[in-house]
Amino acid sequence: MTDRREAVRAALAAADGSAVSGEALASELGCSRAAVHRHVEALRREGLPVRGAPGGYALDPGADVIACSLVEARLVPPLTGPVRWHASIGSTNDAVAAAARAGGAEGLVVVADRQTAGRGRRGRRWLAAPGDALLVSVLLRPAVAPLEAATLPLLLAVAVAEAAGPSARVVWPNDILVGGRKVAGVLIETSGDHERLAWAAAGVGINVRAAPNLPEARWPPGSLGDVGVPPRRSDLLVDLLGALGRRYDVWRRDGPGEVLAAFGARDALLGRSVTVATDEGEVEGFACGVDELGRLVVDARGARRALAAGEVLGVGAAG
Repeated sequence: MTDRREAVRAALAAADGSAVSGEALASELGCSRAAVHRHVEALRREGLPVRGAPGGYALDPGADVIACSLVEARLVPPLTGPVRWHASIGSTNDAVAAAARAGGAEGLVVVADRQTAGRGRRGRRWLAAPGDALLVSVLLRPAVAPLEAATLPLLLAVAVAEAAGPSARVVWPNDILVGGRKVAGVLIETSGDHERLAWAAAGVGINVRAAPNLPEARWPPGSLGDVGVPPRRSDLLVDLLGALGRRYDVWRRDGPGEVLAAFGARDALLGRSVTVATDEGEVEGFACGVDELGRLVVDARGARRALAAGEVLGVGAAG
């Protein structure tokens, strides 16, 4: 997207449904009114709901637009952008990974209205109708060993839960529930060697307005709109990046202690019977929280098992 087109998009978003004069936009951008109209038409083709209005152009009522410059102006260190928006993209994580390999700086944010190749853990597709979800990835460059990065998915999940609200709970290692329904998921993808992490792509998908129909999902799908008025995606993005930045700062400085405590406070599995699929087979028992490496601890008939990877297949009553 050109700088001028993004400026038109930001001006429409800032007006919040009120009309924006084409003449004023042309004067501000140093271009002709015809050029402004061309930018508006290009934005319409990308799916932006712009209508002609007395005095200029306006967004349709209820339009939920993410304007990069408006978001960037509200961000605080350590994660301050730049923010890059796409109407449609293969995968936001893939875009961040490509930027990381090209030397991109920490804090890059890639957000999209639609993903054609979005994915979750274990290669599952992440589905969301255009504009219904916040689909975002962030480039992180923590100077830590791979073993120290084992708690990074929990950090991201906690940050998403904090942005989603006080009732949000986390299912190890990457699902966020509100009211017993899955409203969000996270995916961390990393690159480095055995001594040091080079970068991490921190991917997040949050169902904001509505949830897709997923009849075979492990958790019934839900959205933030199911439990109240859905937030604007731009506000949710600012809240998410703020929560992630605060947790990330402490994690880098002091280690995982605070993240693990915050995870424990939102742990949806703690004390409940669980069935976990691992590469070595299924493990059944009672969830006892996570250890210092972010592994799920399961009391399996009196023998405690620490699971570094796995998939929770079932959850039962508390023990």
